[in-house]
Amino acid sequence: MPVYLSLAKRVPWVKGWATALWLAKKGKDRLDNLTEAERKELKRIVGASKGKPGNVSKHDRTRLKNIVKKAATGKS
Repeated sequence: MPVYLSLAKRVPWVKGWATALWLAKKGKDRLDNLTEAERKELKRIVGASKGKPGNVSKHDRTRLKNIVKKAATGKS
């Protein structure tokens, strides 16, 4: 297994980031579970990350996780 894949398993951020990208590209129906402000925040955080969790603050990583959870489940 490539090293980057084993690292991805240990970092929950990667799952959140990947799910956020999926939501942005394929899960548009799930984005209906979010307010307009939450959608803008999701886009801002994913854009700021440039694919690297170190590019965003711990607060933004937590916020991303919560937004993605709400989008996926419809619950806060």
